[in-house]
Amino acid sequence: MQRLKLFVIGVKSGDKDFVSKDVLRILESCSGVFLSKRFFEQFKEFGFKDKLVVFPDKLKELPENIKEFSKSLCDDNSSIAVLATGDPNFFGITSFLKRNLPDAEIIVKPNVSTMQEAFAKLSLNWEDAAFFSLHGRQKESVTAFVLKNSKGFLFTSSAEDVLYLLKILKDLRLDDYIVYIFEDIGTENETITELSFPFLIKKPLSNLNVVIFLRNNPLGSYPGIGLLEECYKYKAGMITKKELRSNIISLLTLREGNVIWDIGAGSGSVSIEATFNPVGTLSFAIEKDEEAYLNLKENIKTFSAFNVKPIFADFSSVYSVLPPPDRIFIGGGKIKTNLPLAFNALKKNGVMVIALVSIDNLLEAITFFDKNDVKYSLVQINVAKKEDVKKASIMKASNPVYLLRAEKQPV
Repeated sequence: MQRLKLFVIGVKSGDKDFVSKDVLRILESCSGVFLSKRFFEQFKEFGFKDKLVVFPDKLKELPENIKEFSKSLCDDNSSIAVLATGDPNFFGITSFLKRNLPDAEIIVKPNVSTMQEAFAKLSLNWEDAAFFSLHGRQKESVTAFVLKNSKGFLFTSSAEDVLYLLKILKDLRLDDYIVYIFEDIGTENETITELSFPFLIKKPLSNLNVVIFLRNNPLGSYPGIGLLEECYKYKAGMITKKELRSNIISLLTLREGNVIWDIGAGSGSVSIEATFNPVGTLSFAIEKDEEAYLNLKENIKTFSAFNVKPIFADFSSVYSVLPPPDRIFIGGGKIKTNLPLAFNALKKNGVMVIALVSIDNLLEAITFFDKNDVKYSLVQINVAKKEDVKKASIMKASNPVYLLRAEKQPV
């Protein structure tokens, strides 16, 4: 028995005249043409309607259906076609068929992709865009994708995916994004909706859609970690020293998509470096001192660290309206008041890191965690730097700093 010959052919939605003569000859020569219900309506007017086989309701059953169909053919030289939208190699069906039909000879005939059509309709180039498909993926991964990119394209699987994206943008206060929703692209029902913050949609969405987003404030290049204090503008005594910063970020064990609360943010040095390590995290930097807050905003602009959201307020007055955090860093403020509020808001499996200088605050934090049966680790960091005194050099020590790390276990 000869190897199955399978043509995977890209089709432009809603436009039967966009099928080339070469593709038509292939379809006419095939013993069977597998296609979606939507494409069935598009191709039933051609002269090979009897060859059309509609996809099963569950796409994972398609390879088995193709195998069974192939076995029913009398001619070993027969071939089968599968129709797909646009370019089957671009987040399309080709890789799925290759995995599940490893012995088949697969020949791909691409068409203009939905992505290309969408960007063309906005007169936008796309070589600098990022691409993401929600088909078969966890929705939560969208957060990191959005935070990492200033121009992105999303293949969605339903209207619910779009609503989820809009909710993320609104909840995370990402007010510098513009979203374009393309519904039923290439058909007579095609619509394009442009949304900005707060991303309110006032009509039902078609399940056949894709999304482009643009960010007005692109992120700056990677600045590094443990930058010199001189790189920041700060009020005296209101910056986390560089030797501590790298340790704090390490202890936070950040993951893409994490939301951080930086309580008592000061200059914002921890937030700024954290949101680049890794890129794809978002920090709400809360500071109640006006001079420090203004410095924080200026530092954000200096590094184009726009995944840091500055908040001028006392933590206890705003925490209840912020998105739930995956990570919390407390570098200042009232430990006795802020620690219980912050830890209660922390997500399950979330991590909190506290930098403490005074023994009183250290005991306050230890007492809280012991009382609530929360396990924690504690590290004391002593930093001494060379200082020249007349003709000699000495090591001048700073006050020791305690870094306390706690993880919130599921109840």
